[in-house]
Amino acid sequence: MTTQTKHMIPSENVTEVLTKTSARHLDIVIQENLTAKEAVEFMNSGMQLRTFTDNLTVFYKGKDLEQKLLEGLLRYSTISRQSVRRKVFNWLHNKNLPQDREELFCICFILELDETASDHLLKRLTGEGIHYRNVREIVYAYCLERRLLYGQAKQMADSLACPAPAEGLGRQPLTDAFKSRFQTLESQEDLLAFLLENKSCFGEYHNTAYSYFMQMLNLLTDAGESAYSLETVTDTYLRMNMPLNKRTSGFGTLQKLVKKHWPGSRSIKAMKNRTQDVSRKALLLLYIVTGGVHANDYEELDEDYVTPDELWEQRCRSINRMLTESGMARIDPRNAFDFLVLYAIRPQEEWLMSEKMEEIVRQLYQDY
Repeated sequence: MTTQTKHMIPSENVTEVLTKTSARHLDIVIQENLTAKEAVEFMNSGMQLRTFTDNLTVFYKGKDLEQKLLEGLLRYSTISRQSVRRKVFNWLHNKNLPQDREELFCICFILELDETASDHLLKRLTGEGIHYRNVREIVYAYCLERRLLYGQAKQMADSLACPAPAEGLGRQPLTDAFKSRFQTLESQEDLLAFLLENKSCFGEYHNTAYSYFMQMLNLLTDAGESAYSLETVTDTYLRMNMPLNKRTSGFGTLQKLVKKHWPGSRSIKAMKNRTQDVSRKALLLLYIVTGGVHANDYEELDEDYVTPDELWEQRCRSINRMLTESGMARIDPRNAFDFLVLYAIRPQEEWLMSEKMEEIVRQLYQDY
């Protein structure tokens, strides 16, 4: 269903018009006094998650999607036609989905998407768009905009690849600055000069996301505390009743999607030390735990005259600003984890956001 409605989620300086299906999900999750049990019942019985095919067909309108992917992959694959056909079939039936960003970029080239559409598709599929401080992804963005073939783009990326510098904790240019400068490039010579000029500043991780991450994490623990203290903080504030068992074989689709990459103490420590990129899920959980408090984001929201609707709208704007600046997908009512976030940030008398999140997670996993 692609019909749009007037239902909207406030975003920074823009209001996003939702599809009819997304609007229905939003209506459910933000209704007044909705209990966690009722929200989970809807998730289990009425929620329509976006499939891989749903996401592709937003950007590719042709009726030959399966054949387009098959023929495109055959040009670059070393496996048999039968194996490629099976892979495409599994993708389009929501099985064994591609997770590797290289494969997703290949799909963008095969579907002949431009840079903007590719960025939006990557956000839908992975939660993160094109990373403009990653040399390989910059090259792909350049080639996508100029409608080059994937083989040409890969060859160029391989030839220009250079070891990523160590991710320091000092101040470095933010991704948006690189994106703005990148969009002024007009030729391959400009691209090469840009890469050479900034080679010491490129990296695999998102600086803006890290800045938000540390602002919120520092509200929970002082910088420099021991690993044990960080483990305690993570278990106390971020676990949110999530089952500790790493095995998900008995979980349903929703439970698997919500639990996937749920941050534990090891991953939070790695994000803090910059040996792992800050995840979208970690940012959203920290937002919920800290009440959405981070630098330069103060608004007088605790005054008596602020209505629940106004508070919810501000929280949506604040979250979407954080995600957009971090190069991540904005809140989506048809995303299983985001549905929980929307439930948690909806103001409800005598409930903190973190308490609501803990309760809906408990309800979601009560049978496991």
